[in-house]
Amino acid sequence: KLENLQPIGAYKLRSMGNVLLQVDRDNFGGGAYTASSGNAGLALAWIAQQLGIIARVYAPEGSPTSKLAAIRRYGAEVCLLDHDSWWRIIRDCGHPSDPGLYIDAVRDNRALAGNATIGLEIVEQLPGVATILVPFGGGGVACGIAAAVRALKPEVRVIATESAAATPLTAALKAGAPVAVPVTPSFISGAGAPSILAEMWPLVRELIDATAVVSVAEVAAAIRALCQYNHVVAEGAGAIPVAAALAGARLAGPTVCVVTGGNLDQDVLAAILQHQL
Repeated sequence: KLENLQPIGAYKLRSMGNVLLQVDRDNFGGGAYTASSGNAGLALAWIAQQLGIIARVYAPEGSPTSKLAAIRRYGAEVCLLDHDSWWRIIRDCGHPSDPGLYIDAVRDNRALAGNATIGLEIVEQLPGVATILVPFGGGGVACGIAAAVRALKPEVRVIATESAAATPLTAALKAGAPVAVPVTPSFISGAGAPSILAEMWPLVRELIDATAVVSVAEVAAAIRALCQYNHVVAEGAGAIPVAAALAGARLAGPTVCVVTGGNLDQDVLAAILQHQL
């Protein structure tokens, strides 16, 4: 499922768009902002430009430069923060001194409904689907897809995939509650976090059937395979489901991998293709 072909190169237009288009314009007096390592910020910037509202994106230091450049190109301001400060905005649903309206692309029910359209399209286009592999970041896309599919075809298994660089969901399922996990820096952004957001845990526990964890090297190999055999450029998070499928992650019947995005820095892609990552 090639969400990398969206206008901004990622699925986040679905979640951000469904939120922003339902907010009364009078609420945007101070602009709109979000915390994002790239794709949610891209979606906010793109939609805000269409609506004529001010947008700000708080991004962690080390975010992909191509994503940050595109956010600025769409007219939004980028505010770089250390990772802990950035994560605090996500955890607390906003920045205490920002006058704008915080847009949550993960926990807002409108965002989840936007993501659910991916699940609706999968079932419509492949009625015999048995397994869906989705990358796991904050849980918004995985839970949105799973909610839609569960309502239409409850027999379909939705597997959340993680890279070994950060496995908050796998750890939480093992512990029976959200726990803190280490995050190893890598070229994979948009997937993996220090922990499961408390508000997402009940949904995740109810909707996700299983997890699959792959190595960073396996994700790089999946990116190479997608380029070579399918002429598809996937970013790290978007390639995790493909890596899990190639590793044989408890698949049953027709399987869909959701390639959530394709915004990968050119130098990183070059290094991956040359087997340097």
